[in-house]
Amino acid sequence: MRRSLPTPSPLLAAALLVGGCGAEPDDIAAAAGLRRRFPAHADAVLSAREAFTPAADGFRLAAAEPGGTWARAARPEVELPRDGSGAIRFRFADGGEIRVRELGAEGEGAMAERAVSYRRAGGTSFWSATERGVEEWLLLEEGVARGGEVVAAWEVEGALLRERGAAVELLDERSAAPLLRVTAPRAYAATGRRMTVALRVRGARIELSIDAGDAGDAGEAALVDPAWEPAGRSNIALRRDHTATLLQSGNVLVAGGSDWPEAFADAELYDPTDDTWSLVGQMCAGRYRHTATLLKSGEVLVLGGNYDDVNGAVPVDAVELYDPETDTWTPRASMATSRAEHTATLLESGEVLAAGGAAGIRTLSSVELYDPRTNAWTSAAPMNDAREGHAAVLLGPSGKVLVAGGWGTIGRLRSAELYDPETGTWTTTGALPGSGWFPVVMAPLPSGEVLAVGTRGAARYDPAAGTWSPTGPMVGRRPSPSATALLNGMVLVAGEPSSSDSASYRSVELYDPETDAWTETAPTNGLHNDHSATRLPSGDVLLVGESVYPERYSIVGLRCALDAECGRGACVDGVCCESRCSEPCHSCAMPSSLGRCVLQPKGSDARGDCAREGCDGSCDGLGACFAVPKDGVCAPAQCRDETHSVAQVLCPADGASCAGASSDGREVVDCAPYDCDQVSGTCKVDECSSWQDCAPGHVCDFSRHCVLPPPAASPGCSAGPATAAASASRAGLGAALLALLAAAQRSASVFRGRFPRRRGGS
Repeated sequence: MRRSLPTPSPLLAAALLVGGCGAEPDDIAAAAGLRRRFPAHADAVLSAREAFTPAADGFRLAAAEPGGTWARAARPEVELPRDGSGAIRFRFADGGEIRVRELGAEGEGAMAERAVSYRRAGGTSFWSATERGVEEWLLLEEGVARGGEVVAAWEVEGALLRERGAAVELLDERSAAPLLRVTAPRAYAATGRRMTVALRVRGARIELSIDAGDAGDAGEAALVDPAWEPAGRSNIALRRDHTATLLQSGNVLVAGGSDWPEAFADAELYDPTDDTWSLVGQMCAGRYRHTATLLKSGEVLVLGGNYDDVNGAVPVDAVELYDPETDTWTPRASMATSRAEHTATLLESGEVLAAGGAAGIRTLSSVELYDPRTNAWTSAAPMNDAREGHAAVLLGPSGKVLVAGGWGTIGRLRSAELYDPETGTWTTTGALPGSGWFPVVMAPLPSGEVLAVGTRGAARYDPAAGTWSPTGPMVGRRPSPSATALLNGMVLVAGEPSSSDSASYRSVELYDPETDAWTETAPTNGLHNDHSATRLPSGDVLLVGESVYPERYSIVGLRCALDAECGRGACVDGVCCESRCSEPCHSCAMPSSLGRCVLQPKGSDARGDCAREGCDGSCDGLGACFAVPKDGVCAPAQCRDETHSVAQVLCPADGASCAGASSDGREVVDCAPYDCDQVSGTCKVDECSSWQDCAPGHVCDFSRHCVLPPPAASPGCSAGPATAAASASRAGLGAALLALLAAAQRSASVFRGRFPRRRGGS
């Protein structure tokens, strides 16, 4: 790929010399040019409500709190460099900093109306401010935006990189919490049609490419919009003992909680589709250790809880209803008894059973029923044991409610009992085995049994026999666990274990009811205690609290037998994949496993349905479908320095592992007399457009070839008019003009010194 700069003419060469050594090429994409070529989108680039401020070291955009209902972290301070090859700096309120360098950017930045522009390989970049962060609009000249090619790349320092769907997240190096998110939501060809782009992670580099189906071989001029924004996160700095309710829309309502001694009335919605948080109306009162129950109407009923005053935790009897359609909270009839750490279970009748809990220092056995149709409470038969911090689950198909464990009037409880809505009575059932069952959480199993997880172990309840049996030993002890039934029948258990090992604090384990075995799975990025765990429609699990950063556990890569076990994905080769592998054969390099070819032989029983022209694709075991064409690229080319390229590695025709996919042992190609293109990583060959395409010491002649200057050329700026005339008389006009170009090339060393280009891989 080469930059489409105009070929110098003899007059231009002379003009460069007459104009002085520091003469520079014209900016090929000034604001006026952008408005002329992309009139429908120019205002979005150049007319932001807030402009960068020129500063001593470049251009500055102050940090800002987001407005409206946008509810991610505040926009960090952004500092753009004076020279395009310098680092873009994102500074956060806690003192952290992320540095980003755009490969191929060069030259002094300039204000372009309310944006800042830099020259870059193959076009111009414009940086503009948004409420959420900053947008970098890339104006790509003709011949650059070709399908399947990397058209822009950024090197990142001070953060880890992780692909997340179509986005790339920049993570804190210590906690792995997401700080920034890069997306490319908008891309347009010069004809006005929308284009599709892809962002990929390669080591410490983010790469952007144009979809091959969009660009084809046309190579049209394009305008692409990489957006750099704070990553999705909860509004509340620290939230524990809250509730999280999956709504019928697929969004999650997170309400209340505390960061002692404050009890929150705040509520917010999590949208798993675009991974964003938004504030909703506040509850009428702050509370924690309450319950939230999704009613058949789609509304959410919030009951009881505590608030704190100077005397400590105070239980409340207040009840309110959240309506997702109107985003409003409405007070409802209060309970007869104030209670916290109780359970609330939706019965098949549509009523809600509120059982037990604590009222100050009293542990309750009382039970009451709420009817949403009449907004009325009625007393129900009390439990056999007073209990708080217990668990309750609706059993099917009997419709009974199983209540187990918790804390009683004299300590931890092993007892369990059943509530029968038909008779309104409680009966005791088998007791939990062992000890240490406070608190306890329960999750239903596909067999109809129930898994209970406590502080020191786990057990299974058989409703038919009314008995409990211990499971295999867990990986760790968890004082405050969560247990979430996955779509494949396994149960995910999270929560800070009892351990002094910092890595163990983040451990998570899976229970397999088929083998009765516990296995450790990927650890969380942050610590989670007194948290919530919600299974999303995709099958992923959302963890909120105690960490400031919520997290999602992905089911991609888990074993499966049916598509239904993979949420919105698909079961391919016995593994949950993000898709059905119906894409055309496209790549042999997983971003997380560079150079790994994934190819099933034609006709293999373990293939997905991605057959295209002799190659079949399958899920690679990490949850991504990658079909491999013959001679596909396993590792792309990259510049080792300004005049050397590290050659690409091709996938063998039989789909075997790609040899030499790492940088070690790969062939190094000398690009001289041409330069190495910092974006494509390959040598510029055959022809040049300007001196910028040539290796140092070479010039671009009139036939568009990089050549050594003739001996008559004077070095540096000493080639004045008299010397040029003498050269012309000895070697002819062509040699003289070539000498002038050589002088311009020598003067370019000053330009290169002022605006150095980044070297590949550095």
